[in-house]
Amino acid sequence: MRIKGPIWLLCCLLLVGTAAAQDLKWGGSVRYYQFFRLEGLPESPFIDDRRDSEFGSFRFTLESRLHPRLKFEAHAVADFLSPPIFLSSSLATGQSRTFLPLEHDFTGTSADYDLVGRFDRLSLQMDFDSFRIVAGRQAVTWGVTYFWPVMDLFSPFAPQRVDRDYKEGVDAVRVTVPVGAYSEVQVIAAALGSSASDDGAAAALARLHLGPLDLGLMGGKFHRDTVAGAFFTTGFQGTAYRGEFTWTLSGDPRDRLIDRRTFFRASFGLDRQLTPDLGLTLEFSYNGFGAGSPSQYALLALSDRVQRGEVNALGTYYAGTALTWQLHPLWTLSHAVLVN
Repeated sequence: MRIKGPIWLLCCLLLVGTAAAQDLKWGGSVRYYQFFRLEGLPESPFIDDRRDSEFGSFRFTLESRLHPRLKFEAHAVADFLSPPIFLSSSLATGQSRTFLPLEHDFTGTSADYDLVGRFDRLSLQMDFDSFRIVAGRQAVTWGVTYFWPVMDLFSPFAPQRVDRDYKEGVDAVRVTVPVGAYSEVQVIAAALGSSASDDGAAAALARLHLGPLDLGLMGGKFHRDTVAGAFFTTGFQGTAYRGEFTWTLSGDPRDRLIDRRTFFRASFGLDRQLTPDLGLTLEFSYNGFGAGSPSQYALLALSDRVQRGEVNALGTYYAGTALTWQLHPLWTLSHAVLVN
């Protein structure tokens, strides 16, 4: 469901805010995807008989240092989709849920295409001598694994999302307190959906740099759940190792029906540069929320934590590998295999 908001008012604030800027950085990107469905579908008045779909996205980015202690960031995005409902298009369009009305549908109920404008970032950063505050829509990433993250609870990628160059923004207030070289404590309060009571979150993360080891400790409330977790990164003889785990006490009464009142999740990975142009990634995951039998996948797929992207796997044990080859400074070829 899309929420229409006063986009024109935000644009006015953006223009006013940047008029007195001392430092201005701007940029943008254009992305286009073409999808084709090779197989046919049963005839139905509710299913579009088109076999192709187009998705385009234009992003304009702006960063402005309004004051030595004040920084403004905004990402304005326009998404075009034709036809509006096409399952494969979700490979590129899956988005996190948000609270503030910073999205507007310019086409309404048009059946031929959909044109949506939104602010994916709209935040103000305030720097003080001993801490920093960022308020507004912003990107938040906790955790260190890629294929199956278990600590990335604020704005996880939708399970089907393959375009991950930009992390979706969430509406939050974040306070960061440095506690040493490469060490800090973050405290975040956020609304991760349309309901502040059901989708509210408040959590803290301590990142500690201990020489060759980086350690993180996390705890908080997410969507009525109580979650505690930790992560680590280290390196040994040219290989980088990373891992994370979480323990969840579910606050969703529907999880009791499927015997998921408490569960663990964990992921472990390693990265190694085989040659100057060839890199290897391996990752292993345990999903305590998952099912041991494929016959139970359909039931888990309907759960809210899977729909919002917090859990992006339906099985229990997973392994994945990725090989990345830099053909040219402007060209990279990567290949991934995921197994459960």
